[in-house]
Amino acid sequence: MKKIFKNLLNYKNRIPVALFFMTAATVCELLLPTIMSEIVDKGIYLSDMEFIKRNCLYMFLVSLAGLVTVIIGRKITAEIVAGFCCDLRRMVFSKVNTMTFGEMNELGTAALITRSTHDTETLGWIASIFCGNIITIPVLFIGGVALSLSKDVLLSLILLFFVPIVFVVVILIGRKIEPLWQIADEFIDRQNDIMRERLRGIRVIRAFDKEAHEHERISEATRKMAMNIIKSNVSMGIIAPLAMFLLNFSVVLIVYIGAFRMETGASAVSAGDIFAVIQYVTLVMTSIMNAAFVIVMIPHAKVAANRIGEVVSAEGYDDKIPEEALEFSGSVVFDNVSFKYDGATEPAVSNVSFEIKPGQKVSVIGGTGSGKSTLVSLMLCFRMPTEGKIIYDNRSTDTLSHKTVRKNISCVLQNSAIYSGTIKDNILMGKPDATDEEIREAAEISELSDFIEGLDDGFDHELNQSGKNLSGGQRQRLSIARAVVKNAPIYIFDDSFSALDFLTESRLRTKLSKKAAGKTQIVITQRVTSAMNSDLILVMDNGFLVDSGKHTELLERCKIYREIYASQTGGAK
Repeated sequence: MKKIFKNLLNYKNRIPVALFFMTAATVCELLLPTIMSEIVDKGIYLSDMEFIKRNCLYMFLVSLAGLVTVIIGRKITAEIVAGFCCDLRRMVFSKVNTMTFGEMNELGTAALITRSTHDTETLGWIASIFCGNIITIPVLFIGGVALSLSKDVLLSLILLFFVPIVFVVVILIGRKIEPLWQIADEFIDRQNDIMRERLRGIRVIRAFDKEAHEHERISEATRKMAMNIIKSNVSMGIIAPLAMFLLNFSVVLIVYIGAFRMETGASAVSAGDIFAVIQYVTLVMTSIMNAAFVIVMIPHAKVAANRIGEVVSAEGYDDKIPEEALEFSGSVVFDNVSFKYDGATEPAVSNVSFEIKPGQKVSVIGGTGSGKSTLVSLMLCFRMPTEGKIIYDNRSTDTLSHKTVRKNISCVLQNSAIYSGTIKDNILMGKPDATDEEIREAAEISELSDFIEGLDDGFDHELNQSGKNLSGGQRQRLSIARAVVKNAPIYIFDDSFSALDFLTESRLRTKLSKKAAGKTQIVITQRVTSAMNSDLILVMDNGFLVDSGKHTELLERCKIYREIYASQTGGAK
């Protein structure tokens, strides 16, 4: 929690200013009962209209000063809190971009969304207290008690008798609600997770008539979340009525005892003093209630800070090796490589060994779950082998910076990543300094030119988030254009032609072969027709490299390849 709130130090010059104005506003609030007491005792009691008018003017000026200072203080506080929340979201976002896949899977996308929204807002609320109420509460309490004592000690002691009772109740409630907030936040994560699943798989859900099942899942998560939030709010709700009861009870005692002492002449207490003490009791109780809500919300803030801390403290990729200005020749060697995901019982790939020579066109083929995409993650250093080595130009990846490896690889992943912005912006992500000619060439090679020419705004056409205003094939071709414009020595295409028809794929691969002549091309595919013209075909099955060779060789000796070929072509050679 301390580590998270260190971000407030970025605003250490503005926080004292906010505290100054909030203190000034609180002092103005404390002055009003004293002036009112003077009006009652010296104006109304003595029928001095001029005194009443003069002090009413003072009250107006003090109230105006309080209004102005509180507005300025709140404005500065709001700016500090907005900046603090922005810093937290930026910190979470930056960390997420460096997290390993294992860390991402452990936390989950839904939990990361909640941490950057709900948890950040909770900490923003606590930050606003630190920048405002943290000074208002003690000033109101100490000032109210001191001024009350200056009016009458006995009446003030009545107030002080009830203060410890409220604090004891608040501390007991605070201990009770911390686990409730923690459970509630976990089920908020669960709700987000289920909603994301539902939105992404709504067609499958409807196709298999699982609407009722999904409603039950979200209802159960909502019920448990609501149950814990209601319990915590009910516990918090005890504070306000209890404080109001004690406030009103103390006011009744003050009025009764004060009136009794005035009637008996036991002291010099006046009606104005009694009125002032009642006002100070109200202010002190207000400060106590504010303090109570702060104490009660601290457990919630602690939970939120710990959840954000889980993200910020993640180790992420440990890329301590300095980046080098190396240009690979295109040689890739897997030397007895195995990899097992965290928590998995069996390796995803086992004892994989092969050599790709510079300029070769290589296809990796196999069924779903055979380990093809895991090989891509290993090549890109998204994951490191648990056994064996991956070698580029006689250099093992454990001696190379991840940035050095990725600068030499141009990759199209299985799921096309399209971002909001223009078509040109998305292509430029492959090479930010690409010229217009290079962008047009990449679009032409990826068979995207006809589509772009048909648009009124061409390359400046705005795309929705995730490319929702594009078809699946257009998204794939745009991703391929982004990879082509990078012009790296190694190209990897991870099942990136699956949404294209055979004619479009054929034209695209012909143009791509000319553009990438002399460069290494690695194609991950399930289509035999995409693999059969490759210089080398790697056949994967259940995480093992079962065979490798050319198309004709594999047809002769590899049973798995022959089965794939027969299932897709009917066995015709």
